[in-house]
Amino acid sequence: MRTSLGTVVVAAALVAGLVGLPAATPAAAGPTPTPRAGQDPAPVVRALAPDGVRDFWTAKRMRQAVPLDLDPTGTPLPVASAVSGAAGAPTARRAADPSPRSTGKLFFSEGASTYVCSAAAVNTPERNLVVTAGHCVNSGGVSGFLGGCRAGTYFTNFLFVPAYDHRAAPYGSWVGTHAVTHSEWIQQCDAFARDQAMVAVAPLNGRNLVDVVGGNGLAWNYPAREDGVRIVGWPAEPPYDGQSRQECTGSSTPLPQSTDAQLSCPMNQGSSGGPWFLRMASADTGFIWAVTSRLIEGRSILLATPFDASIESLLAAARTAGRPVAARLLDGRPKKGRKQRVRLAATASAVGFGESYQLVASTRRVRKVVLQVRTAPAGPWQRVATLRTRGGGAVVTEAGPPGTRWYRVKVKKGRKHSRPVMVTVLPCPLPLDRTPAVVSGTRCTSPVG
Repeated sequence: MRTSLGTVVVAAALVAGLVGLPAATPAAAGPTPTPRAGQDPAPVVRALAPDGVRDFWTAKRMRQAVPLDLDPTGTPLPVASAVSGAAGAPTARRAADPSPRSTGKLFFSEGASTYVCSAAAVNTPERNLVVTAGHCVNSGGVSGFLGGCRAGTYFTNFLFVPAYDHRAAPYGSWVGTHAVTHSEWIQQCDAFARDQAMVAVAPLNGRNLVDVVGGNGLAWNYPAREDGVRIVGWPAEPPYDGQSRQECTGSSTPLPQSTDAQLSCPMNQGSSGGPWFLRMASADTGFIWAVTSRLIEGRSILLATPFDASIESLLAAARTAGRPVAARLLDGRPKKGRKQRVRLAATASAVGFGESYQLVASTRRVRKVVLQVRTAPAGPWQRVATLRTRGGGAVVTEAGPPGTRWYRVKVKKGRKHSRPVMVTVLPCPLPLDRTPAVVSGTRCTSPVG
């Protein structure tokens, strides 16, 4: 039975800290429930109050924040007192360098209780998103004592600190402005297949998050069995202290009778929300295909459901939560008094296979224009669509197979046209299972930095 996360975690912390009792042994991993038929799959966006967040996170509160992690049944794990690692205790690898700087520690609160999870920056045209576990953003559906399931509640005071290391924030701290979760996670009990979430963060000193630390791509529709998986997190229970990034690398396998992937890794509480990298694209960024959902502590196993196509809806909702891309691009349309021009802009010059992008046409007057495309620098132009630029602008969403395309808009029944814009669709990492049906189903967005 799911109960209030804040109540369980705080009570467990008091018992473990004052009495010294060992953490309870988690129950055996059970099947992951799948979303119910007919359930509204639309993500839920929650606007956050960014004012006062930095003042809230004093050094003392950050030091006292406790991990918020779940066992396989969804029960919050008890918190023990941090101690130095015991001799011979299995530990994850701590790299000497600070990479990948796109990963970090996520601080948040519920009332007077303060918590930590792990998270990672995501590359989008807005360049301001973080991906983490759903239970690190919203408590999830909670079972009632008399049965039924009531909707979960959102946490507050989100602060993302990339490359956090012994209370140092080498790339600054970023305040959350919007939180986005799957509706199934909020409304259903133990919907672990949807234990993913995103947090939009405000610019810092006039710069966006991805411009400072880089942004990871997302990969979905990959099987649970993969080789070379890299997991990053900030575990905070003995033998760890939550002050430095830890890693595990290995092969993931399916957890029987569930949608989860499992990987042997001794990282413990504080690891929730940490990215599972399918492949690295650089020292700092790669393709994330899952985030840590739950822990089997007694067996040193981490669980995560690989992203499926629902991550696209979550990503789209998170992007919309910030300033709309189209509005930002249309702000740059020609002003009155300038020479009349037809213009075209793209939200990204490079995207991953399966990722959509927007083309924004702008003119001074309401008119019809034709969007055209070609697949070679000197190839013939082919018609895509006829657009009416009401109010001076029109937006078209495109997606396609890997390759480079050039777009332009041309005045209908006229000779004037915009300068071409180029968009390259990059291929996704290959899955371990190379059968055509599996490979053709994989999708991704592109990392940067």
